[in-house]
Amino acid sequence: MKLNKKTIIISSIIVASIVLLIAVAAIIKINVNKPKNLLKELQNSVDLQIKGFVYTEVGENNAKYEVKAETATYDKKQNLAVLDKIQITLTTSEGKIYVIKADQGQMLTDKKNIEIKGHVVIHSEEGYVFTTDYLKYNDAEKKFYTDAPVAMEGKKMKITGKGLTLFMNKNELKIPSRVRATIN
Repeated sequence: MKLNKKTIIISSIIVASIVLLIAVAAIIKINVNKPKNLLKELQNSVDLQIKGFVYTEVGENNAKYEVKAETATYDKKQNLAVLDKIQITLTTSEGKIYVIKADQGQMLTDKKNIEIKGHVVIHSEEGYVFTTDYLKYNDAEKKFYTDAPVAMEGKKMKITGKGLTLFMNKNELKIPSRVRATIN
């Protein structure tokens, strides 16, 4: 039996299509059965990456702070957690609550010191809003501080200055220099 050229071409296309479909099905089956990577491939120095990071520290006289971040990476050798989209809820020993938000920061996990930066905003339960470029926390002294310009706004006043210190265990807030106030 002699096959014409048209029949050979059509048969070849059908066989190639079947082989291609079998190959695609095999690849799909392999990918379905392969375990998914739960963590993204991390930088060489990063030991762990966490989504929905939460850290709580309770101190003397029930003063405490809670650090939340959208994501955190942890480098065990440096005891360093690098945080993105941060919210810190600070409760002083007198029960006053401050909520601090920033774009990014880092925490030395062995010393529990924190540094945050990028659109740092502090809200107090009394309705005051503080803004600054960056803010640090020293756990040994139980204080939040910055030497950057600071603005504080309340219902009837606005205060600007340079620097800010907030002692957790003393319920004491200071703006040390270049203080200007506008009262409405």
